[in-house]
Amino acid sequence: MFDKEFFPTPENVLDLMQIDCVNKIVLEPHAGKGNIVDYLINNNAKEVIAIELNKDLKKIVESKCKVIGSDFLECTEEEISHIDLIVMNPPFSNADKHIIHAFEIAPEGCEIISLC
Repeated sequence: MFDKEFFPTPENVLDLMQIDCVNKIVLEPHAGKGNIVDYLINNNAKEVIAIELNKDLKKIVESKCKVIGSDFLECTEEEISHIDLIVMNPPFSNADKHIIHAFEIAPEGCEIISLC
């Protein structure tokens, strides 16, 4: 639909991930159309921020939460120094790069949950 890496995360999969986002500031670095964003908001995240590369999908996500960029691999630790949790479904073709980058820039104590 949008590109070969577009795989929206189903709600039942998110339920299986047992994400504790209550009162946490959460980053979704590959927001797509916002399935994970919706889940986090509906499960009492304090704040959800996102990053999305595709301009059409970014418009959709901007209606749901604050979007701070378009390429997660360009995101810096300064931009996310205040977050508590990263929840992501990274592109399958280079998920390893995205997961490693998350660990490199996440603030101390930040939990990282990734579908891979």
